[in-house]
Amino acid sequence: MTVADTLVVGALGVWLGSIVFFSFVAAPALFDQLGKERAGDAVNVVFPRYYGFGLATAAVALAVWLAGPLVFDGAAEPPLAAAAGVVAGTAANLYARYVLVPKMEAAGSDAFAQYHRQSVLLNLVTLVGVAAALVAVTL
Repeated sequence: MTVADTLVVGALGVWLGSIVFFSFVAAPALFDQLGKERAGDAVNVVFPRYYGFGLATAAVALAVWLAGPLVFDGAAEPPLAAAAGVVAGTAANLYARYVLVPKMEAAGSDAFAQYHRQSVLLNLVTLVGVAAALVAVTL
């Protein structure tokens, strides 16, 4: 595995791990312990950093793919499925961070119920896209 491959696999693995942890461990624990309203407020506080973290890891993968051939010997173009997965996840995170989160902040405590379904769908798009990308680059 080249340095470029290691950076891409590492970025995608960390991104996927953060999605899995937040979606299947942290958020359910908050809802179980705090109830819907308080957990919604807590999750709304985390969202900007969560989506920003996803964008940072996506930036690593995209930067390596774009600059890799110039910087790393043997760096290859990403498989189409990997590139499509990262682009889909990046688009979902950009929308969530810069469109959905401001709407939620403006709406206050009532925002969680109003925007929960949209945030779940964006998270699902990101999860599937990043998982597909990770599989594609490791096969």
